[in-house]
Amino acid sequence: MCAHLLIVEDDETISEFLVDNLRQDGHAVTTVMTASDAIAVLRRGAPEIALVDVSLPDGSGLEVVRMIRSGEAGAPDVGVIMVSGRGTEQDRVRAFERGVDDYVVKPFSYPELLLRTAALESRIRGRVGSVLQVGPLTVDLAARSATVAGVLLRLPAKEYELLAVLARDPHKVHMKEDLMERIWGYRNSGTRTLDSHASRLRRRLVAVADGPWVINNWSVGYSLRTVLQ
Repeated sequence: MCAHLLIVEDDETISEFLVDNLRQDGHAVTTVMTASDAIAVLRRGAPEIALVDVSLPDGSGLEVVRMIRSGEAGAPDVGVIMVSGRGTEQDRVRAFERGVDDYVVKPFSYPELLLRTAALESRIRGRVGSVLQVGPLTVDLAARSATVAGVLLRLPAKEYELLAVLARDPHKVHMKEDLMERIWGYRNSGTRTLDSHASRLRRRLVAVADGPWVINNWSVGYSLRTVLQ
């Protein structure tokens, strides 16, 4: 499962280029143009990696990084790649002092950016662990596999991604808009896409082991529950 990326970039040409290419390469992508919008998205908790321009209309990308690392903008362990037109040693040092994981200078090579993003994604997932255990359910993020009581589940890609997201924080009610954004790359709570995938995933899990499993909470979001949890 590719990481969910947040693009914080006020240049529409660069933003559109990144969105088009990163989605083609399998990433869910959210894009904003201002620091305030970036903070709002980060506080909802969806992105794993943020690509942040240093110069934004309402402030500095460095301030966004500071708020991420201090916990003011949601999870402090979000991966951050600073994207800047300035590449002096002083600029880079200042960014790394604020807590960025990597620094890319414009104009950049897209293949290089993609490799840097993949490397950061691997480091992040190595930090949080690659195997999730929820009762009899085991989700191996590195192998992209899931088993229940040792029985391998054969899941289509989107159902696996939904299960992996829910298993990362099973007690949390994951809002439908956030799940749509993370897995499909856009926010739309009115679509039946998520509900139909959740229903099929629930049936596959119940066929292997009894349990409440994928729970629709008040029609606003989903959580994961098992009898043995």
